[in-house]
Amino acid sequence: MKKIFSFVLMLAATLSLNAKQYCQEEVIKGENKIYLTCEKLSEGNYQIVVEADVELTGLGGSFCEVNGVGGYQLNAPGHFVLSADKKKITCAIESTTDPRLYTPLYVLMPGEVNFGEFNDIEWGLCSQDVTEYTITLVQPATGGTISANVAKATYGTSIILTATPAEGKQLEAWDVKDAENNPISVNKENKFMMPASNVTVTATFKDKVDLTPATFYGKAEMEVATFNWSITRNADQTLTLAIEWDKDIEGAAPQVTVGSVQFAGMTASGKSASYTTSDTFEDGDKPTIFFYIAYTGAAARIDVDYTVGAENEKPDMTAIDTIKEGTRARKVVENGNIVILRDGVKFNILGSRL
Repeated sequence: MKKIFSFVLMLAATLSLNAKQYCQEEVIKGENKIYLTCEKLSEGNYQIVVEADVELTGLGGSFCEVNGVGGYQLNAPGHFVLSADKKKITCAIESTTDPRLYTPLYVLMPGEVNFGEFNDIEWGLCSQDVTEYTITLVQPATGGTISANVAKATYGTSIILTATPAEGKQLEAWDVKDAENNPISVNKENKFMMPASNVTVTATFKDKVDLTPATFYGKAEMEVATFNWSITRNADQTLTLAIEWDKDIEGAAPQVTVGSVQFAGMTASGKSASYTTSDTFEDGDKPTIFFYIAYTGAAARIDVDYTVGAENEKPDMTAIDTIKEGTRARKVVENGNIVILRDGVKFNILGSRL
């Protein structure tokens, strides 16, 4: 299966097809059939819809370029919504430029099919629906109140929700559904795209979690640059992941993986980038985290050993700056600690053998 998928990936990368606009287009692959819609709903708002006559499970390893950066994983939690009858998948995408699907659309359906021709899509308005649909707010019984920036909106409009928690409470989750009771995804900025349907909005609140921010630091020396990274557990239980490097890297495009979810398009500024998760974490959680910096000709991956709530001092590298490349000793960072390797034997920063 993996070999077939890899072959289709390479095949899709070599194909150069004329750009095409998919507006509920019937697409057939062997005995499998889907109906594909790729729309630019409004400025900055895009949508991929996959429909079928059979039940779907979701999407596999399908990657999209968003805001000019690759690595946006369509099958990541929160990126797509499966309809109640399991025959329709909707992916809402926010991007400042036209997104580009650069790997096969991998649909999890009977046969798990790679629809590999969708690496060149012309995004446009497939629908000219100007109907205004109603947004009904159902106020939570306890915990706080909710509001929306508008009471009615046309299909494709970006709706902004606001939660006002009661004292000692905080927002736990939004619950937005269309007229057929299908869930609608709300992003970390409390926005959702208006479907061609009336919607109902409610929310749940929970007791406020007030934590003292804690920061864990690390450093990794790669051939291309030296990277400093940090993970801050915020008072609202989110994580802010930041990374910076000491040299100009041509074509650097950073992303970070938390658990099994890849987040492309980290907010980059010069030789640094950062990302704050929308998910919350409890102290003691140990999510898989790694930073990935793709650049011209290669990439650097930095794996992190981190327990939520842990903190340490920012590494001081001055004590071992005299160690040069080409000698028998080199410096590395393991679990946030500086370690000297001399002929493969580990020593700590003070020179004691480990």
